[in-house]
Amino acid sequence: MTGPALCALCHKPIRSAAARARRIGSRCWRKLAPAQRAAIRHDPTRLRAVLTRRAAATDQQLAFTIDLQEIL
Repeated sequence: MTGPALCALCHKPIRSAAARARRIGSRCWRKLAPAQRAAIRHDPTRLRAVLTRRAAATDQQLAFTIDLQEIL
């Protein structure tokens, strides 16, 4: 029999089926950026490559610029 699955980040036991599938526990999962979560959902086997890539520093807002000359 194999031992319990461990989180790839904190190395604590993983209990849920979803966490085992993505190889990251729920506590660590909430700390990831949305782009990192999407990449891990797409391919959980590339976990280390995704985590070493820096997440974009955004405030989750889309860039939106207004040209005042167009309005006036």
